[in-house]
Amino acid sequence: MDPAEAIDALLEELYRQKAAGVKRVSVSDESVALLKELAGAATVPVAPKPVAPVTIAPVAKPVARPTTKTEGTIIVSSPLPDPPVIKLPSGTKAEQLLWLQKTVEACGVTQKHLEGKKALFGRGSESAKVFFVGEAPSLEEVEANRSFVGPAGELLNKIISATGLTEKECYFANLMTWRPKPPTAFGKRPPNASEVAFNRPYLLAQIEIIKPQIIVAVGAQAFGALTHLTTPIMQIRGQWQNVDGLKVLPTLHPSYLLHSPSLSNKRLVWEDFMQIMTKLGMPISDKQQAYFLSAQT
Repeated sequence: MDPAEAIDALLEELYRQKAAGVKRVSVSDESVALLKELAGAATVPVAPKPVAPVTIAPVAKPVARPTTKTEGTIIVSSPLPDPPVIKLPSGTKAEQLLWLQKTVEACGVTQKHLEGKKALFGRGSESAKVFFVGEAPSLEEVEANRSFVGPAGELLNKIISATGLTEKECYFANLMTWRPKPPTAFGKRPPNASEVAFNRPYLLAQIEIIKPQIIVAVGAQAFGALTHLTTPIMQIRGQWQNVDGLKVLPTLHPSYLLHSPSLSNKRLVWEDFMQIMTKLGMPISDKQQAYFLSAQT
C-alpha cells in the first residue's frame, strides 16, 4: 500500500463522516503511531492504551512556502513564473494537439521539473464527448507516460465500460504535465497553487481543442484546478458545475474506492456516472439502475 494514498483515503473518509454529521471518532494510540510512521515522522513503540474519543476538526491542506531550501527529505517548491499564454494555431484538432504537445515539451519550466522524464500530455479521441481530468501524475503515470494507469486507472476503465461509453467517446488528461517533487521519502504530494496555475492553461487548451460535451473532475485536485473552489469533494461530488459555459461534474477518484470499497461508496460514484449517461442521452437499463444497491459487485 502506498502510504501517501492511504493517508489521502483516510482524509476523504473523515470528510465523508463529517459531511454525514459524525462529530467524534475513536483513535487508539497505536493508530496514531502508525499515522505518524506513514507521514514520515519518527515514531517510538507505544504500549496499548484504552481508546480515547477524538473530536473531528476540519483537515487543513498543507501549503508549500516559497523557498529553495532542502532540509533532510523535506523539499518545498519555489514559486513559478506567470502561467503561459496559449494561443492555438488554426488547423485540425490533430494538428492543434500536436502543436500543443510540442509547446509543452519545449517549455523550460516544465523541462526543469521533469528531471529527465517526459511531459505527461493528454490521450484519447479528438472527438470525445467526455473529458476526464485527473490529479497530479502518479509515479506509475510518469513511468508509463500515460494518464490513468495502474489499479486506479483500471478501475476507472471498468466504470466507464459499464456505462457503455467507448474509447472514441473519451479523452483523459491530468491537471499537471509533471509530477510534483515529493516533500518526503514516500514520494507523493498534491500540487501547490503556483504549480496548478502554471499548468492550467495547458489543460484548458486541450479542453478547447477537444470541445467535449462533459468534463469529469476526477478527485478533489482536478475539481479545485478547474473551478478554483476548495469545497471538499464529498460535499460537492455529483453536483454539476458551470465553468466558463462548460458542464463539469466532480466525482471521487478511483483510488478512494480502492481504499474504501464499500457498496455505499461505489454507489456514490456510479450515481455520478449515471448522471453522465443521462446528460449524454444514453439509455440506463434496470440492471444498471440497480448497481451497488444490494450485495452485488
